[in-house]
Amino acid sequence: MEKVKEFIRQSIEFLREVKIELLKVTFPTRQETVGSTLVVLLLTAIVAVYLGFSDWVLARIVKALLQV
Repeated sequence: MEKVKEFIRQSIEFLREVKIELLKVTFPTRQETVGSTLVVLLLTAIVAVYLGFSDWVLARIVKALLQV
């Protein structure tokens, strides 16, 4: 029975600490979220183009080597 009481006490203490930490959280503004999203989309597009070009170049090299 003592273990159950200790578990409940620790659980309540944990939830109190979670509440305190959640009060410290700051969420980004809409403008910050949109800006970050645009940066992610732009970088994703740049990486996609780079990987596509690299794949094309390497495929041409392999094709040239296999035809020799």
